Amino acid sequence: MNKILRPLDAASIAAFLAPRSIAVIGAAPAEQRSIRGLLLLMLRRAGFTGPIAPINPSHREVNGLACYPAIAAVEFPIDLAIIALPAELVCDVVEQCAAAGVRWAIVISSGFAEESAAKAERQLRLSDIARRTGIRICGPNCEGFYNVRGRIAATFSSAAEPLHRGPAHDAAAGRVAIVAQSGGLGFSLLSRGRAAGLEIGHVVTTGNECDLTAVDFIAHFAGDSGCAAIVAYLEEVRDFERFAVAADKARAVGKPVIVIKIGRSDAGRRAAIAHTASDTGVAADFDAMFAAAGVIAVTDPDDAVAAALGCLTNPVAAGRRVGIVTTAGGAGTVLSECLTEAGFNVPLLDQKLQARLRPTFPSYGSAANPVDVTAQGIFTGGVLQSLELLLDGEEVDSVVLALSLSNERSISLDVEALSALRARRSKPVLIYSYTLLSSFAREALSAAGFAVFERARDVVVAMRALSTIRHDHARAFDRGAIAS
Repeated sequence: MNKILRPLDAASIAAFLAPRSIAVIGAAPAEQRSIRGLLLLMLRRAGFTGPIAPINPSHREVNGLACYPAIAAVEFPIDLAIIALPAELVCDVVEQCAAAGVRWAIVISSGFAEESAAKAERQLRLSDIARRTGIRICGPNCEGFYNVRGRIAATFSSAAEPLHRGPAHDAAAGRVAIVAQSGGLGFSLLSRGRAAGLEIGHVVTTGNECDLTAVDFIAHFAGDSGCAAIVAYLEEVRDFERFAVAADKARAVGKPVIVIKIGRSDAGRRAAIAHTASDTGVAADFDAMFAAAGVIAVTDPDDAVAAALGCLTNPVAAGRRVGIVTTAGGAGTVLSECLTEAGFNVPLLDQKLQARLRPTFPSYGSAANPVDVTAQGIFTGGVLQSLELLLDGEEVDSVVLALSLSNERSISLDVEALSALRARRSKPVLIYSYTLLSSFAREALSAAGFAVFERARDVVVAMRALSTIRHDHARAFDRGAIAS
């Protein structure tokens, strides 16, 4: 929709994500349980400490805060205005915000280009206001942002409720930045990521992108030292060149960029137009661009979380040969099928290595690969001994450990010993629970820095992500060798 882009520098985006004062235009009492009420409620619950100005001519106060009839009546400077009004009022209010010296606006309101060609004119007017006055606009038709560390929930999404728990022990200690053209998907990634043990630093949703775009934020997080990985949901990329530059910048510092890109089906393309008026483009073009930029392309939020978790908890895999250690033959069989179908190799182990493995588990187990130590292997030490032999050897590039982790009180595995073993090696170690994963086991293994999955598909996605990074490093090395 908006083809005239004005990129921002890192300092400007950082200021947008950390406003010192906020106005909520259209604010309503929280007890109304409306979007307008939730905006103020979420902002305060997250712990924003700066001045807040509710603006609504129908109220003198809202939930204990003085309420103003208009932005011009606020007696202190406002950095960010969050606007939730009927669409026909939005442009005039944004003009008023610009005149009052407001630097940034988030337009929550829908009813723009996503609705009809006639209402697209309203969105064009918003774009013009941004260019003419200098105010920068996120949206319309978005859910705002959540700066988790800064405790700024400029959104109505209930997923931004702060977590009330003790010190975090996340499997992926590096913070993940989520950038999404869909508010719902953006905050879905927040809740799913948190549940998996990812530490989320920011969620930014951009909606129809009349001014600020997802690429603006991806470029910012690519250079943000506090961000360890970027996960994006994209229906349209409005600036291929800037996106590629941002991805390359992230790649140069070892920061994975994981993208859910919509547009592979007619139904998906129709849905994107109705959702954010986005032209998804041709899937093959994006596949080529992503491959060239080292971007990890996935199909849904669960895949994005699995890819991020795998990348942030493991070293890069040197190749596609996978060793499997399992306490259940069936789980090893399932993993073998899934990995092989995805293009990985589960090689038959050398006879000498098999001979060294066999004494670590009962005779009815298998040393071939998968290495089936049987359930007894947990108690005889076969699991750790087999892992050590595979990690020390040269026959596999990564290892998947498959076992049951359903117990809510204990783990039948020495997690400390497993951590010590992994610390001495440089191969990825992924854990797969072939039973439903208990909260106890997830927390214990996350605290130890492991990626643990309860779907074989997630193991494959994580392995594919690590493989993508490996190929990307190889390309970068080749370019450096040629240049030298």
